[in-house]
Amino acid sequence: MERLLRARASVPFVQATLMESRADAPDAVAAWRDRLVANGVWANAPVPLFPYPGSPDYTRLWGAPDDQAWERAHAYYLQRFDSFSDVQEQRPIRLPILEQTP
Repeated sequence: MERLLRARASVPFVQATLMESRADAPDAVAAWRDRLVANGVWANAPVPLFPYPGSPDYTRLWGAPDDQAWERAHAYYLQRFDSFSDVQEQRPIRLPILEQTP
C-alpha cells in the first residue's frame, strides 16, 4: 500500500486491481481499499480470480492447456460468477460470440 500511495504523490492516476481471496478478511480488505481511495488511488472491489491457461487453478481444473483452453476458462468463469467488477456495467460476452463479430 505504501508504494501505491508514494506513487500517487507524483503520478496522476494510480490503480490497484484487487483480486478476491478467501485468505483475507472482508473487513480488512474494505479498510485497505478505503484508505487507498481516500488517498486518490483507484481501487476496485475485489473480483474473482480468472483461471487463465497455465495458472495453477486452470491446471487443477483441466490439466494442461490445449487449443480450447481460453474458451474453456472463459466459459467456466462466466458460468461460475454473476458479477465481476463494480466498474463494469455489463456482463462479459462469451468468446464464441465475440469471435463472430466482424
